[in-house]
Amino acid sequence: MKTQRKRLPILILLLSLSLLLFGCNTVAATQEPHEDAEKTALARRVSELEATLQAEREASYIRENELATQISELEERLALLTGGAEGEKPEGAAMVFHYTVENGLATVTKYEGAATLVEIPGTLDGYPVTAIGERAFEGNTSIAAVVVPDGVKVINWFAFYGCGSLFDITLPASITSIGHAVFDGCAGPTVTCPKGSYAAEYAKSYGLSCIET
Repeated sequence: MKTQRKRLPILILLLSLSLLLFGCNTVAATQEPHEDAEKTALARRVSELEATLQAEREASYIRENELATQISELEERLALLTGGAEGEKPEGAAMVFHYTVENGLATVTKYEGAATLVEIPGTLDGYPVTAIGERAFEGNTSIAAVVVPDGVKVINWFAFYGCGSLFDITLPASITSIGHAVFDGCAGPTVTCPKGSYAAEYAKSYGLSCIET
């Protein structure tokens, strides 16, 4: 009887060790498939993100090339209209700007000239130009391109109405208002302006070609 009593605790100890080892192996076996699934999901996500990044790079490259092509085409057309050589002005290219002043700020009210490229000055007799008046350039068929200076906030109704040769206009970020029918009767001008500006939104809403810089 004494021998059996001594063996009983030993058997219990062995049984406990077996259960403990078996239980650990079960947990490990359960964890391994879970870890493998997580690794697979992470690897798949990395592949998806890499593919998305590559697609965005390709789209950006294509967009840059398209813009460069558009700029090149516009420059070629402008060169033809201005007689070829850069800086060379055709005969009759003198530009006269009539304006009014209110509160120390100038509004261009009338343009006279036969230049194909018109760069509106930022100041007239020392007064900052902040607006282009109604019908200021109306009906001038010599104008092919116009550069509006930074500081101009408003382009009023019919400002470039009927400028049949106008195909490019550069607008600044300072523009906050463009009136009705400003470009009606023009040759479908391309608007060059800062990205996200009021001018960009205006061009898109009226279906005009837009180059955002």
